[in-house]
Amino acid sequence: MGRIRRVYARCPVCEHIFPTLHPGTYVTVGRETDLCPKFPGRVSDGSLLLQSAVTMCPACSFASPSDFSELDLSFDERYELEELLREDGLLKVFRSSPPPWLAFHAAEICGRELGATHRELGDLCLRASWVCRKEREQPFESTFQLRAIRHFLRALEDEDLYGRELALTAYLVGELNRRLGNHREALNWYVNAERTMQGGSEPSLAWLERLISRQRELAESQAA
Repeated sequence: MGRIRRVYARCPVCEHIFPTLHPGTYVTVGRETDLCPKFPGRVSDGSLLLQSAVTMCPACSFASPSDFSELDLSFDERYELEELLREDGLLKVFRSSPPPWLAFHAAEICGRELGATHRELGDLCLRASWVCRKEREQPFESTFQLRAIRHFLRALEDEDLYGRELALTAYLVGELNRRLGNHREALNWYVNAERTMQGGSEPSLAWLERLISRQRELAESQAA
């Protein structure tokens, strides 16, 4: 499946030192249509590997997909993050017994405060939905899919996406809408994704063109 390394991290907010898991090398056996990787072996192992991409401090709930050692926070940033994390409703409910997706929720909160792009925040929510699927937590999977769509829409509207990133983001808005049952909205976004690739003829995106065509046909049959 893959290797997960156990390392120690120091929280840049509260300075708590704790053991955590970091992903190492791993192999996949394909991807689902929303790009969720398929891992060989047990589903629980794949879930753990996905979860290891985000680190969350068990003391204050600060979370980030980046190495904590790369973060140098000011006093004001630490104060604001502590307040946000202390008052967040989901963290209040689940802090004592964190579900597998909680670190992604915390990382989204922290990312917004630290100026992450909407494309980056959408990717966090998308990955959270993958974890929920592998853990069979369907209501939360839908919740994170909706949050991913909102961030991706903001990214398409406000951020200078181009090439592969633009096409993938438009496609994901369509595919996540299809999975949520919004088939006609999905069809519109599949068309938008195809338009972003017109004239580009990048061989590296041929797989995405085939995927869009297949999912558009599926959405059409589901919308009928």
